[in-house]
Amino acid sequence: MRTGLALVLLALLGFASNAPAQDVESLVQQAFALHQKGQFADALPLLRRAYALDPTNYFVNLLLGIDSLRTGAPKTAVPYLKKAARIRPKEEFPLDYLAEAYARQQLYGDAAEAFLAAVKIGPGSADSAVAFVDFALSRFASMSARLRSSRQGLAAEYRLRAMSAPPTDASRLSNLQRAADLDDSAPGIWTDLAWAALTANQTSNAQQFVRKALAADPNDLRAWLADARVAAEQSDWKHAVDRLDRLAQRSPAVLSSAVAEWPSTLLPPSTIHPSGPPAEFLACVCEAQPDCHVRPVRPPSVSEPGRLYKEQRWEALSKRPLAQDAPASAWLHHGIALASLDHCARAIPSLERAVQKSASEVYGMYLLSWCYSREAGGVADGVQRSAENEVPMHVMRGDIFLRLQGKPDLALAEYRSAAAKDSGDPALLERLAEAEFGSGQVDSARTDAEAALKIDPHRLRAKGTLAKIAMQERDYQTALPYLRELAQSDPTDLTTRVDLGRACAQTGALKDALDNLQLALAHGYPDEKGSLHSLLGTVLKKMGRDAQAEQAFAEAARLSDAFQQKSYRDQDVNAQP
Repeated sequence: MRTGLALVLLALLGFASNAPAQDVESLVQQAFALHQKGQFADALPLLRRAYALDPTNYFVNLLLGIDSLRTGAPKTAVPYLKKAARIRPKEEFPLDYLAEAYARQQLYGDAAEAFLAAVKIGPGSADSAVAFVDFALSRFASMSARLRSSRQGLAAEYRLRAMSAPPTDASRLSNLQRAADLDDSAPGIWTDLAWAALTANQTSNAQQFVRKALAADPNDLRAWLADARVAAEQSDWKHAVDRLDRLAQRSPAVLSSAVAEWPSTLLPPSTIHPSGPPAEFLACVCEAQPDCHVRPVRPPSVSEPGRLYKEQRWEALSKRPLAQDAPASAWLHHGIALASLDHCARAIPSLERAVQKSASEVYGMYLLSWCYSREAGGVADGVQRSAENEVPMHVMRGDIFLRLQGKPDLALAEYRSAAAKDSGDPALLERLAEAEFGSGQVDSARTDAEAALKIDPHRLRAKGTLAKIAMQERDYQTALPYLRELAQSDPTDLTTRVDLGRACAQTGALKDALDNLQLALAHGYPDEKGSLHSLLGTVLKKMGRDAQAEQAFAEAARLSDAFQQKSYRDQDVNAQP
């Protein structure tokens, strides 16, 4: 039960009802008493009777939604929570739980919209902030696992790591180069390299990267901007000003947002007199105005969505409404436009719908991961520190340490500080278990994960931790039911498929092992060391399929030899970068 909501519900004696007050009030109070004890299924019949008496009562709808959710019926919860949100549009609680109900159904676009709406309604609410940060970082971690299951995805992971580092960090350039080595066709990768080279004062390298970027996409506006800066640094101001002018005609917002990336000393000589948008942009640079707004020259004459996307006319594209049943490409283009305009909160739902409709969309997952990390950090920073918010603040800091920074020891300290004041929350217990496992405290992790499931049997993260413990201890029989449920909940998670294949192979379920291993490899799961092909060969050999087994063993040997000869042979590319 979220802290703020619990306080509101404890004041039920004074709630308004259009039906005979004592009847509805009594039913809700009885249901709430059961709710507080975790007896959600027992509370539901009472709440349904109250609903029959007064279907427009806020608390009745809210509790019906929450308790339906807690008994594993998220689809049933949605209409009640929607109605509660309509009855009290200025309260964030129904939206928080509505978002959770959508997330349980893997409707992540709808979930993101509801979470972000709750944060907007209650910007200082620790409950809403924790709920959104938890969701955002869960999605970040989920997509990270999916990205690491393919070569292109692994490239996106290196790119995310690069872009999360400070601009002057030397690792940014090397990680971007690693990403380009893995996937040189990723949208915008050469442009990112060009900007990293410019930041490192490598103008010559930046010029080469710009050429590659423009060869890959002649309409890349960020490449146009990098090209303009390279030209300015080489004193070719005619070309630089022309580029800036053409960029402003496509997207004034992209040009406006680039003030911080243009050195304040890089200005044209007195003999050059730019006008219009380039003059406005350079004036902002000279005066160090971060909040610069270059005015659009004229409305775009282009209206066809495909051409708007191709020409990167982001403002025009972002304003086009989309129907819920729009194709994945339309949602992707809409999300890319919004992300390119630095509107991550609005981009997230569109990108989620694109990724949901097209599970192999790597660039969409890259942008979505980036936006989630930014929004999670911004929301966490915006929560007011107070005694009431002490537990949520510890939880959010722990989440950021665990999922964004990969520091389980620091996360564990934060979670334990939160648990000292609220030890019965299953969401906190499963976080503790995950951090304890990452810190090598296996027994504590098992105890806390099992405790979380005893309170709420639907906690997938707790089940994931128990699966990891069992796999680490080679207790494959124990791991199997957890892995099967995790694979069923997210069929696109190839890492779980590989673990399931390994567990099946060890327990003699050879056909299931074969199916899962072949599925993962067919969908591009990276096997640069050849270990999966070797396991596949072993499974095939046990099944009496000797010829296929020999092919798998031969491929395993080839991959292993190739890995040893790579220039990056000291890096395990199957690990998180």
